[in-house]
Amino acid sequence: MHEFGIAAEIAAAAVSEGEKHGAAKIVTVTVRIGVLRGIVPDSLRMYFEHIVKGSPAEGAALEIEEDPVLVSCPGCGETPAPGLTLSCPACGRDGVAVKGGDSLQIVSIDIE
Repeated sequence: MHEFGIAAEIAAAAVSEGEKHGAAKIVTVTVRIGVLRGIVPDSLRMYFEHIVKGSPAEGAALEIEEDPVLVSCPGCGETPAPGLTLSCPACGRDGVAVKGGDSLQIVSIDIE
């Protein structure tokens, strides 16, 4: 359910930026979301669509880029991981550093 609050913040930021630039319509909002955030993309899109009704963002596409988890392994370097892990997915070594996978940012807003 945390998708609702996130969708509301994305919608508010997009509409605000659109207004700053004199946009009549917001066409697309692209966000990057880390897999560690546990956000369900379909739920986020549904809430976004509901929230933007009656605003310049009504009908806008919400595009979601996935920010993968990376682990830094002394033997393998940086390796993508399917989720939070404390061992290297490539070699199994313990004690890796987890990098990435926790972002939440608006990448772009396309306006008309």
